[in-house]
Amino acid sequence: MNQRPGKKKAMTLNDHDDKISLMSLIRFCNEAAKDLRDSSDNDAALRFEILSEYLTHDFKGGYLKYTHKALGL
Repeated sequence: MNQRPGKKKAMTLNDHDDKISLMSLIRFCNEAAKDLRDSSDNDAALRFEILSEYLTHDFKGGYLKYTHKALGL
């Protein structure tokens, strides 16, 4: 065959534009908490509120990795 081999590159997370801003994630958590509270699902609303508070007050930026503070523990 006279066909050139195709270029191959391993796919990474950075190959896609799937980055979200910290403010949009905090806004999402706040809106989810409000809607859940309005529908009387206070336990789920509390989880979104805790995550929002963690992102607002304790998260230092960069890679988001798990910490027990994110759960309010």
